[in-house]
Amino acid sequence: MKTSQRNIGIDALRLFSIAMVVLGHSGSFEGSSLLSMWRMPLFFILSGFFFVPYGRSLRFEFSRRWETLVIPYLAWSLIISLIVIIVKWSEPTEMLHHLFTGWRGGTGRSIFWMSAWFLLSLAISAVILRYLERFPRWMAWAVGAGGILASRLFVYFDRADILDGHLFAEVPLRLGISLPIIFYLLVGQEIRRRVMPAIEQVSVARACSIGAVLIVAPLVLAQHFSIPAHYMHAGLFGWPMITPIIAITVTIGFIMIFATGVNRALQVSDLAGRLIGRLVRTGSTVVMFHGLVLLFVHSLGLHSSSLEDLLVRFGITLTTAFAVGLLINMSPAARVLSGVPRERPLRVTIAA
Repeated sequence: MKTSQRNIGIDALRLFSIAMVVLGHSGSFEGSSLLSMWRMPLFFILSGFFFVPYGRSLRFEFSRRWETLVIPYLAWSLIISLIVIIVKWSEPTEMLHHLFTGWRGGTGRSIFWMSAWFLLSLAISAVILRYLERFPRWMAWAVGAGGILASRLFVYFDRADILDGHLFAEVPLRLGISLPIIFYLLVGQEIRRRVMPAIEQVSVARACSIGAVLIVAPLVLAQHFSIPAHYMHAGLFGWPMITPIIAITVTIGFIMIFATGVNRALQVSDLAGRLIGRLVRTGSTVVMFHGLVLLFVHSLGLHSSSLEDLLVRFGITLTTAFAVGLLINMSPAARVLSGVPRERPLRVTIAA
């Protein structure tokens, strides 16, 4: 099956990836460790999928990441700081603690900055990867794989009381996590280069069937053998090789389904394609804002561990975050808060 130049299904998968980030923060549920097995690798692999190798200079890459990731991070951090001051004004010690740990990042960060590390870690890893392009390709793989190996060693050293904490996670702003993330960016590049051409030659039915097997089979094995999941924010990448391979396999499965079956379904509607394109551009806002929505929802009393409350929290948070993102992107604040150009209101044409 041949896909169009712009695969709407892959864009839909990016939205699905962001939604799974929000779901993972909405609470724990039975089998949530299986979600953690792949949700963050999927997020970063898709980032690598759209990272064009050798397509930009280092200066351009730095400028681009500054505008699209770092500026939104700083702008939202200022907004979050204002909210913390308002909410915690009567508790000055706790207020200062949240402000300090929020801006510092790393282990023990303020809950108000729930997912802020995504943006900075992605920005740093992208710039480092662009710099590494001046060396042989194996150098970038060595840095990425070495980052995962070093992260695993830090876990062993911490548990053996040789180190006090995980060095990568302890670095302010979690910048140390950027090194292992390079590995997943490289995987995303290779999937686009080597796997996507093969997927485009397969029928939709076969691609979806194979994709479903690639998703279900590894997760069944992970559940059966109690394989530890990814918790990247803490520098935990599971078992060496095994956990990353499971995440990569599941990601390829999702790509096969979304790039074929989902893409075909969405190609029918021009409105769906335009709406998905706009929602994708709310990514930075959703990442930074959804934690605030979750905290507000919790304050309303929807904080039980029941599956019903979890789904309500997830639904409210996801809908609100995307809606706010769309509104911001149609406002003068689009470049500052979302890192994208301002958009015109979406027009819907109704046939006579």
